[in-house]
Amino acid sequence: MKRICIDINSIVPLFVKGFVSGVGGTTLELLKALSEMNDELSFEVVLYSQNMKGIGGRNLNLPFKNKHLYLPHRIKYDEFLGKYPVREIFTRYDLLHIPHNFEYVHCPEKTLVTLHDVLFYAFPDELTVSKEKGEKIKKLATDCKAIATCSESSGRDIQKYLNIKEEKITVIPWGVSSVVFYPESEEKIKLFKENNGIKFPYFIMVSCNIGRKNTISLLKAHRLYLKSKGNYDLVLLWKNPPEEILSEYSAEIISGKVHFVDSLNSDDLKTAYSGAVCSFFPSKYEGFGLPILESMACGTPVVTCNNSSLSEVGQDVALYTEPEDIEHISEYMFNFENNNLKISQEVLLNHAKKFNWKDTAKKYVEFYQKNLD
Repeated sequence: MKRICIDINSIVPLFVKGFVSGVGGTTLELLKALSEMNDELSFEVVLYSQNMKGIGGRNLNLPFKNKHLYLPHRIKYDEFLGKYPVREIFTRYDLLHIPHNFEYVHCPEKTLVTLHDVLFYAFPDELTVSKEKGEKIKKLATDCKAIATCSESSGRDIQKYLNIKEEKITVIPWGVSSVVFYPESEEKIKLFKENNGIKFPYFIMVSCNIGRKNTISLLKAHRLYLKSKGNYDLVLLWKNPPEEILSEYSAEIISGKVHFVDSLNSDDLKTAYSGAVCSFFPSKYEGFGLPILESMACGTPVVTCNNSSLSEVGQDVALYTEPEDIEHISEYMFNFENNNLKISQEVLLNHAKKFNWKDTAKKYVEFYQKNLD
């Protein structure tokens, strides 16, 4: 039986910090969905991890074999593994899957890469990776056997910025877990609001930052909304916001109209979404846009932007605005407060169900099988 080795190092923070998000979160959900198909697979799955603490696949309690290399997960050690076939001998894989954009690999011709986006080229002002790291990602994308990505938009950007042929790219959308995200009870919502000092109905934005995340436009729109006698609060899931933001919006913070909430576990995040009147996600660029689906799965409508992958995810169920259209965003707030915008919770939930991890896992199995043959 042939063997697929999946690098799971992006999941390790789950057992160190207690939660994992972003790339690590999608990898974890993919593995869970694959585990439910384990008896049907025509190949063997092995989970590979690397650190000195022994944290790895065995911590996940999934029905896959695990290989853990007691070696620091640091650049100089990873570069060593890229030069010598240590991982290859250790795991004896037929195909290696890197689900987190990049890794140093010895045999790129036997490697599959999930490239979530090419932000470092499409939005160069965002310092997510160095120019040198960007070039290394480009080289791996060029040399690897095949690429999976999570949206048609990201697929087009990979072709455009990395000069990768279309036939090398497979688009497999991410899902949203109905076990993790669903409408929460009023009792838990009330407790969440009490714990965070929220006394009014509120709008929410998760995945906040300056730059392409464009949280500053939402803050400006909410300030305009408040000056025009709007009553609802704004909750921002933003760890360590810049001092200049805290200073600029100190009046709103002190008055309790703007709330900065630190990192939340999945249960609290579900409650935060569920309690919101609307979820705003005015990002200028996304490889996928999971907050759109997470919010809808909790029965909360979404206002986002019609760019990059966002309209693929929101389709005709989300509401759209331009990233810098402060007045339009403010109008949405008024319309929600005045009940002028009524989106059926059933419509939201049904749309979220279209993006499920079971379908994602099935498409990854096809992706693996195609490249094993």
